[in-house]
Amino acid sequence: MTNDDGHRSRRQERILLVGKDEALRTSLADILSSVGGHDVSQSVSFEEALSEILLTDFDLIVTEAELPDLSGVDLLAVVGGLRPGARVIVIDDDLSAKSAVAVFRLGAVDYLYKPLNMAFVLMQIERQLEIRRMEANRSQQEEIPKPQIVNRDRAHRLDPMTRPAALVLKRTQFNRINTELNRLLRHVKASFVGIVDSDGNMVGAAGTLEDYDLQLLTSALSIDHKAQSSLAQMLEESKFHSTYLEGKLSGVYIIEFGKPYSVSLAVICGADVKPGMVWLYSKRTAALIDDILKSVPRPKSLPRIQE
Repeated sequence: MTNDDGHRSRRQERILLVGKDEALRTSLADILSSVGGHDVSQSVSFEEALSEILLTDFDLIVTEAELPDLSGVDLLAVVGGLRPGARVIVIDDDLSAKSAVAVFRLGAVDYLYKPLNMAFVLMQIERQLEIRRMEANRSQQEEIPKPQIVNRDRAHRLDPMTRPAALVLKRTQFNRINTELNRLLRHVKASFVGIVDSDGNMVGAAGTLEDYDLQLLTSALSIDHKAQSSLAQMLEESKFHSTYLEGKLSGVYIIEFGKPYSVSLAVICGADVKPGMVWLYSKRTAALIDDILKSVPRPKSLPRIQE
């Protein structure tokens, strides 16, 4: 498919939302169709969803675990046979280790549970669509070597005690964090400030940075920097929590903090900005955001599965 300029345009991706939660379906559908530009269909029950799946080859299916007739797990099993190329995300009413194991064994790409962080849900949907595009490109160009897709430890993400910050924060907490980041941006005249959690998810940001550069930044902040670790061991430090990288045009300030939800605050300024001022305001902002993280109620432990 080409546009008026003769360039190849991406086809509309097809998404099916299945569930009894009408508010959730409608909210997701509105955002995915209006902002994401996707072709979104909705079904309330297993029976309705099955009819849609038989008629349409969906790129992604998002289903609730509990449906009025059968279940999302039953639907997942059917999708594997009818539409093996479709990626499936299952949303549960509550955390269940047994259900999580079942859906992953049947081929689900993600398992989420309520209360949902809508920003994270949308991020996961876009991430799975991107993986779907990569798979489609590989099938069309088999001569291209298969790239390695890094999947983070699912057990780490599922266990409430080790979940990254982006999965536990509520809308009000996201808003408070973004308020502090915008205040920091103005104070130090930075070009960009952002908070990244331990899994490389962007929790909040202010300023401008190209999408590609943003991906590189989140990846870089989630890497274990061996040189810093070696220097810390040599000086009998457990870890360095602050880093300053100075270049001819820019300076990058990184502060790691937060417990139990570890995050990194990254500040990018011009090289002419006084480092002392940036450190002062950045440390102050880190302390305020740390208080926000500490206000998140401690989650319950993941239920154990009996052998």
